[in-house]
Amino acid sequence: MMKKIIVTGSEGFIGKALCRELSKRGVEVIGIDRKNGTEASNVHEHLKKGDIDCVFHLAAQTSVFNENLEQIRKDNIDTFMSVANACNLYRVKLVYASSSTANPVNTTSMYGISKHFDEQYASVYCKTATGCRLHNVYSPNPRERTLLWFLLNEERVSLYNCGQNIRSFTYMDDVVEGLIYAIGCNRQLINICNVQPVTTMYFATLVKYYKPLEIELINEKRDFDNLEQSINRDIYLVPLSYTSVEDGVKKIFDERKGKDMSY
Repeated sequence: MMKKIIVTGSEGFIGKALCRELSKRGVEVIGIDRKNGTEASNVHEHLKKGDIDCVFHLAAQTSVFNENLEQIRKDNIDTFMSVANACNLYRVKLVYASSSTANPVNTTSMYGISKHFDEQYASVYCKTATGCRLHNVYSPNPRERTLLWFLLNEERVSLYNCGQNIRSFTYMDDVVEGLIYAIGCNRQLINICNVQPVTTMYFATLVKYYKPLEIELINEKRDFDNLEQSINRDIYLVPLSYTSVEDGVKKIFDERKGKDMSY
């Protein structure tokens, strides 16, 4: 039974949801986040006390469209190395967020390169770590300026490549369950993924069923955008009853109605 856990990126999109669930389960959570003036690279200060059961490393630069290569290197590679080395030194389980973009056939940017590096580094220098490849995570409170954020907050949304980009949208609750599953997992790499790939047009149409929305199709591919996020099915898939995109979008609007949120 885990009693005390560190979550880096605790104020982030996934970090907040994970911290809430861990706290519900009676786990003491130490949140580390730049927004609170704490840096993930200093995690060793907590580990040397000897009372930490696991580190979830979620802190990172997360956009494929981020062109600040130096910042990505510092946050996604240098900091990851520091966290992995500390966990290895103090023999603490490390669970870290990787990405579908780490799959070489999906890599289009420095972000994907950095995540692929993290997987390779951990496999050599922190062999007990478990990397979690996450795939297009969404929730009722989406990360700003993602597709779902625009669909929920705008009346008119443009879809590139005529809405034919293929993604495996994975609901937040499933991602949190998968991350917690990884604590006791002895695999170096796992997939947490709803293996129901759909087009961005289909996903937008689901949202349009619940709110007024004009969809503009643009016959253009953006730089760093990948037409299809392939799933490496050789990597173990966490066995969950994954939420379908249809049920996921319905959950979003049910929750927003419950909070009287306008569309």
